[in-house]
Amino acid sequence: MLRLHTFGGLSVEGPDGPVGGAGSQRKALALLALLSPGGPKGVSRERLGAYLWAESPEDKVSHRLTQLIYSLRRDLPVEDVFLGTAELRLNPQVIGTDVQDFGLALEAGDFAGAARTYAGPFLEDFFLDDAPEFERWVEEERGRLAERFRATLEWLADEAKRRNDLPAMAGWLLKLSQADPLNPEAVARYLETLEALGDRDGALRFARSYEALLRAEFEMVPDPLVATVIDRLKQQPVRRALSLPPSPAIAVLPFVNLMPDNENEYFSDGMTEELTKALTQVTGLRVASTIAARRYKGKTGDPREVAEELGVSALVSGSVRKVGNRIRLTAHLVSGVDGCDLWSETYERALDNVFDLQEELSRAIVGALPLHTNPGTRPLVRVPTPVLDAYTFYLRGRYSTHKRTYEGLSLGVEYFEQAVERDPRFALAHAGLAECCILLGFPEWGNAPPLKSMPRAKAAVLEALRLDPRLPEAHTWLAVIHFLFDWDWPAAEEEFRRALQLRRENAYAEAWYAMFLSAMGRHEESISRVFYAETLEPAAPAIRLCVPRAYYFARQYSAALESLEDLNRAEPGIQLTTTWLGRTFCAMGQYADALERLEQLPEAQRTPYHLSTMAAALAGVGRHDEALKLCGSLRREVEAGNFTTPLVDAHMVMGDVETAMDLLEAAEQARGGHLAWLATEPIYDRVRDHPRYRQVVERMGLLAVRSGEMGKGASARDQGGSTSPNDPRLKP
Repeated sequence: MLRLHTFGGLSVEGPDGPVGGAGSQRKALALLALLSPGGPKGVSRERLGAYLWAESPEDKVSHRLTQLIYSLRRDLPVEDVFLGTAELRLNPQVIGTDVQDFGLALEAGDFAGAARTYAGPFLEDFFLDDAPEFERWVEEERGRLAERFRATLEWLADEAKRRNDLPAMAGWLLKLSQADPLNPEAVARYLETLEALGDRDGALRFARSYEALLRAEFEMVPDPLVATVIDRLKQQPVRRALSLPPSPAIAVLPFVNLMPDNENEYFSDGMTEELTKALTQVTGLRVASTIAARRYKGKTGDPREVAEELGVSALVSGSVRKVGNRIRLTAHLVSGVDGCDLWSETYERALDNVFDLQEELSRAIVGALPLHTNPGTRPLVRVPTPVLDAYTFYLRGRYSTHKRTYEGLSLGVEYFEQAVERDPRFALAHAGLAECCILLGFPEWGNAPPLKSMPRAKAAVLEALRLDPRLPEAHTWLAVIHFLFDWDWPAAEEEFRRALQLRRENAYAEAWYAMFLSAMGRHEESISRVFYAETLEPAAPAIRLCVPRAYYFARQYSAALESLEDLNRAEPGIQLTTTWLGRTFCAMGQYADALERLEQLPEAQRTPYHLSTMAAALAGVGRHDEALKLCGSLRREVEAGNFTTPLVDAHMVMGDVETAMDLLEAAEQARGGHLAWLATEPIYDRVRDHPRYRQVVERMGLLAVRSGEMGKGASARDQGGSTSPNDPRLKP
């Protein structure tokens, strides 16, 4: 069975991934797109020819169409893909289309299912240069489908309001605001719904990102209707959130590991994450992120308060005991409104049946919730590997990687390598290996030389994509490699966009894309996206830290400091928060404040990246001898190939520009990932016209960023000449 994807792009895929040959050629894809809406009559050959070859003689059009159909029949791995002779239509028995599923769901009254099917504008970023009639048809069809999508979201929001289900109403209004950012009524309703839920902070975050989007994309200010709501929100005092009504919103709290030691904690955490992932597959059910729920690990509290804090109406909690090849799992579903048990069950299974257990548990929970839809027969749990040992090592790898420490990432590499050794076709494990290698080769997270770690990461991520071309994680990390190591800016943006097409609410892809945009000088877009990423994962320090980074590169230092101080209060002791406080104070010329904050970090936690920032602060307060001694120590380690870290800053502060240029060129040769921000890093503002600096920037392809041209051009390319009706750059 083939699948034609027309929402958010255009591609045809089979069981083994994208189809090659004629199935990947633009003209052939356009023909399939013309037939995708379906219908019993199909489309006449004459009309198809007019769409694709309007300027050609009739006899040539007929011949070209016949050749195109022949090529598709030859190359597509199914028979009888076309039905009819004079009028053609796709055979629904061998090829399905998302646009037809969208229409059928609406006809059946499954509005939530239809909304889920709509993955982005019809044929987004697809065009034919020599087919003006086809382009006109696409624009009309895109507008028609976008209007139906917006009407669907309005109906769903109104239906949720009728049920007094404010969380669901907020979710649908958010999607409507993203789909139609110039609709002030939708935006105002969304802000007011968040206000009614007591989420003033969330409403203000959305308001900031909405204002940034209007400035960046439309050169507009908010409509008076929206501005009035925003002004009222800013003037209101902070108040406690309201108790949530019964609604389909749930959080899976970390399962308790009942073993006497921590040996099997990776398994209990893995079960929590997998159950969360399975529940997100249920249409109409909102699920709090794993990271948001993780802060309650090892804690007890009133379920009603926990539910309020997470914005859900029900909680899943439980315990896991793993002994040898046996699992004993106990789960409870608790009401977030009154704290009463809604359902509980104990399962005992062999470890070999872990995926069946996850599926059974997910469906039992869904069955106990007051949902207005059912999950159907489609599996909620995707079996990532048939090899149990590989899956076990994968869970260990995820557990280690989540720690986001050098030791955790190094352990993650070992576990993911063992996973792919046991199952070479385990795509997620290859992607996990790539993630660890990338972060270890980036100075903020690790200290591995990029020339060693990044090629290893690239090989792993390309293998993941060969095995599963639609794996969002793999596209995200390939984008990061193009960004930090290859310095291939168009390829990086293409992969980020592909990752977000495959999974729209993808916090890590959004955050990394925001960092890419900051490197490209597209600061309004960057700030807008990073606010959205923070909304998706408000409890993830790695995501939250991207907010002050975006402000820093945009030279909005006060906002960066405010964001860093907020994060420091919420999550004290994070090394990178302290480092970025120091970097921000240095950029402001407040070197004494920078040094004071940097020295607060215990010596054992000071990474090379932190120490290089400390050297700049020492130079700034006039302690040049200490700065040079620290730089010399770091430089010897860098030259020995032990790690790569920015060493330019201190020499720039001391005015030793030529040494700074030597170090810049050395970092270029080492492919230091921090150089991706070379055109927007504030420390280089004083040498923008230096010939050696300009040569590096030119070799990296960043001259346009420096002049502002790349930011403008890429933004226009992002819009495809006009603003998408489902622009994901609108951030709550």
